[in-house]
Amino acid sequence: MVSRARSIAHKDLERAWGKIDLIEIKNPKTFCKALLHSLLSRTHYDLVIAQEPLSTIGGLAYIISLTKNIPLISEIHGDYIDENILKLRDRIMLPIVLRRSILIRAVNRHIAAKIKKYTDSRIVYIPSIYIDLNKFSPRMRIEDREPMILFVGRMECQKNPDILVKAMKIVVKNMPDAYLKIIGRGPMAKYLGSLVSRLDLEKYVEIKYSWISHEELAEEYNRASLFACVSSYEGGPRTVFEAAACMTPSVSTPVGLIPEVFKHLESVYMIPKPTPESVAESIIAMLEDDALRKKIAENAYRITVREFEWRKTVDRYAKCYLELLRAR
Repeated sequence: MVSRARSIAHKDLERAWGKIDLIEIKNPKTFCKALLHSLLSRTHYDLVIAQEPLSTIGGLAYIISLTKNIPLISEIHGDYIDENILKLRDRIMLPIVLRRSILIRAVNRHIAAKIKKYTDSRIVYIPSIYIDLNKFSPRMRIEDREPMILFVGRMECQKNPDILVKAMKIVVKNMPDAYLKIIGRGPMAKYLGSLVSRLDLEKYVEIKYSWISHEELAEEYNRASLFACVSSYEGGPRTVFEAAACMTPSVSTPVGLIPEVFKHLESVYMIPKPTPESVAESIIAMLEDDALRKKIAENAYRITVREFEWRKTVDRYAKCYLELLRAR
């Protein structure tokens, strides 16, 4: 498996598939080292999986598949298949990797539809949302929670955390008790800190520049009245479903799986577009309406428990690849 990082389901997948050798590609140096190691290795593999069909991860998986005559599966975990998003080298490599692939996994239906213009390969829709209900569960009544808005994720342009901070300038004028907590790391971290200071929001925005354990994260979800996703594009995002498992309602842009499984004003409050004004309006509407917040939380919880429980979704993923190999 060629990836940027180990899958959260790695151990369970090994129990289903057998040994998985993971090649983590974080930068050009690790790419060259991994390429040399792979070409010299005499290890036999039944399958090579590219968790991204672009120039680095997809490129390495393609070379391994081609030189060792191993079936290739590509996975697309984010809605980045757009000429305005991809770099030139990725736009060149994408169709090459996809055409080599015997199967392509799309984590939402929107991505699956986009892939069809690149290849005739078989495309399967398998979400990558695995929710451990033993860790993520409701522990506090909605009406007892703080007026806290929570954001968890990488601090990068795709996630638009700066828009959320700017939205808080509007929110606190209407709801002075509300505050935002941001948890994560990323290239925008320094900018976000300076933005909070520049907007004079130190009293209303707390930034935790680190990742935290699942146990700590579940506590944060349970403290929050609202979770916010303001991304431009996503595959899931998993955080919205983790929040839902803790019965924390979300305001979210219509990205990834959100518009496919949740409905506006029923199981999510959909933000029309990621602008400070639109985000602020959505947050205020939710914080002011306890009944709406409770309804959305309960409906999103039911959907998440039914569709995205850890064992169910990991088994669905594992069985798909096993069946493919048995049929060859």
